[in-house]
Amino acid sequence: MTDKNYPNYFIAGDSASKKAQAWYIRLVGIDLLLMIASALISIYNYETAESKEVIYIISGVFLLGALFISILLRVRKFEDYWYTGRALAESCKTLSWRFMMLSEDFESTIPNNEAEKRFKDKINLVKDQFPDLNKVMNTSYINLPFISDEMKRIRALPLTDRKTYYLRHRVQDQINWYSSKAESNKDKYELWFSIVIGLQLLALVSIYFLVTSPMSNFNFVGLFSTVAASGFSWLQVKKYQENKEAYTMANSELNQIKAEADLINTEEEFSKYVLDSENAMSREHTMWLAQKRIKKK
Repeated sequence: MTDKNYPNYFIAGDSASKKAQAWYIRLVGIDLLLMIASALISIYNYETAESKEVIYIISGVFLLGALFISILLRVRKFEDYWYTGRALAESCKTLSWRFMMLSEDFESTIPNNEAEKRFKDKINLVKDQFPDLNKVMNTSYINLPFISDEMKRIRALPLTDRKTYYLRHRVQDQINWYSSKAESNKDKYELWFSIVIGLQLLALVSIYFLVTSPMSNFNFVGLFSTVAASGFSWLQVKKYQENKEAYTMANSELNQIKAEADLINTEEEFSKYVLDSENAMSREHTMWLAQKRIKKK
C-alpha cells in the first residue's frame, strides 16, 4: 500500500506536514548557527577600536538575523503545521485501514456504497478539525479521490487474504518502522548528548586557561558555551529521547497485537482486532497533538 493509494487528505496533510517540518528544522538550524557565528568571531580580543567596531557590527548582524528567523518561525507557524498535518495524515491512514479491513463503522454487513459514504463523511470530519491547514495544503492533492481503486480492491478481498495483507503491510510494516526509528533516535540522542557534555567540559577548560593566562587575547568560553546551549536546543527540537520512548512503547504493543492474530477466525473478531491495532498505532500522534494543544493553552 503506497502513499498515493491513500485518501486525498492523507496525501495533502502528509505533504504539508513534511514541508513544514523541513522548513522548521532548517530555520532552527540556521538560527542556532547564526548565534554560534556571533560567538565565534568574538573569540579574539582585538586591540584597536576600529577592529572591535567591525567585529561588534558583524556580531550584531548575525544576532539580528537570528532574531528575524525566530520571529519568522513564530509568525509562519511551521511547527504547528508540522504537527497538525501529521495528525491529519495519520488519522486518514487509520480510517483507511479500518475501511479496507471492514472494521468498526465499515463492517461487512454494511453495503459498499454506504461504507464509502461513511468513510468520506469521517474524512471530512477529521479535516474540519484542522481548518488552519487549508492555508498550506496543496489543492491538487485535495482534488484527488477520497477512495482509491486499490482501497476498494483490498476491501473486496476474502477474510483470509485481508488478514494476511493487514499483518504484512500494516502491522509488520509499522513494527519495522517503529523498531528502526527507536534505535535511530536512541543513537542520535546519545551522540548529541555526548557532544553537549564535551562542549561544556571544553568551556570549563577554557575558563581554566583564562585563569592561568589572564593576559591572553583569546576567550573560548563564550563560543563553547553557546555551541553547547545550541546542541541542547537541538536535542529539544528533535525530541530524540521522547521519540525513542514513544516508538519503543508502540513497537512493544504492536508485537503483542501481532501475536494475537492466530486467534482471529471470523469477521467480527478481525474487525475488533483491526480496531485495537489502529488505536495502538494512532496513540502516538494523538498524544503528540494533545501535548501541543496543552502547551498552547
